[in-house]
Amino acid sequence: MLSAPSQVILRNQDFFEQGNWLVANAPEAEIFTNLDRQRFSGFHQMFDVYQRCTNQAPEQRHEFAASITVKDAYDGAIIYMPKSKEHAQMLIQNMASCIKPDGLIYLVGENKSGIKSADKLFKQVATQVNKVDSARHCALYCAQINKAVAFDLANWVTYRDITVAETTVSVAFLPGVFSAGELDPGTRLLLENLPQTLKGDILDFACGAGIIGCFLAKKHENLQVTFCDVSALAIHATELTLEKNGFKGKVVPSNGLTNISQRFNHVFTNPPFHTGIHTNYDVTQDFIAGIKNHLEPNATLTLVANRFLPYPDQLKKSLGNVKTLAQTSKFNLYFSRA
Repeated sequence: MLSAPSQVILRNQDFFEQGNWLVANAPEAEIFTNLDRQRFSGFHQMFDVYQRCTNQAPEQRHEFAASITVKDAYDGAIIYMPKSKEHAQMLIQNMASCIKPDGLIYLVGENKSGIKSADKLFKQVATQVNKVDSARHCALYCAQINKAVAFDLANWVTYRDITVAETTVSVAFLPGVFSAGELDPGTRLLLENLPQTLKGDILDFACGAGIIGCFLAKKHENLQVTFCDVSALAIHATELTLEKNGFKGKVVPSNGLTNISQRFNHVFTNPPFHTGIHTNYDVTQDFIAGIKNHLEPNATLTLVANRFLPYPDQLKKSLGNVKTLAQTSKFNLYFSRA
């Protein structure tokens, strides 16, 4: 079943009857089966939806990237409201740079997503924003782009030095990447309890801005670190963090472990339990169930998570053992060995 925002788009298809349209960050591939494949293209910052779209309709244009750089290529764009307002502003300005002069951008999202701030979100690119529909606990806004727009993703990157246990790494933060602008307390707990010795192949799963893997590279020489994430923004932020600190690493877009082929000596993660604004345990549960197929003999998994999440039993079921290395009032740090 289509998401509520996608249902709102379909009930307003009259708005999109003419011209070529760019659809940004649709939450599911199925929306494209209901749209003219010749006139609608997809821009994706999430690898899972991008994969499903390209498998579903190889002839349709879909792009997976942190930003899109075509100019004046589309008559208009449809943006699905992301979790963060700053991310929404970035997307709006990026899409505004891709459409023809005086083109239209539609913003759709659930009422609880922050979409009611549409006037402020469009402020840099449009003088008037209209609410054109409200249904299924969602809203659809439209703005005609009448301000000159030049978009550069680099202008949205901020670097901050993060110090934990006398080790400092300069981290590249981007809107839309987990814990943007600061160190998540769960990740801090993990970094405060890193092993004293470490060697071999390392996986930083759901890497975000690459903080965990880069701290490992800073503390331990000669590690081969692989970073993976479903988000193009996270992939880009990790690449920037590596470059800023002079580290090398393999950075892989992946829906869970589906794009990971090798085995590792150690895996570290602060995995997600949200998809957008909705709670979703599937990614981490699938990761825990499948990680044993990516571990060398006697390899280790270190995972930090909110204490209320039901991961200890799942770790024990998958790997046969689990212990708690450290905890705070909100987080537990779990350790398992293959």
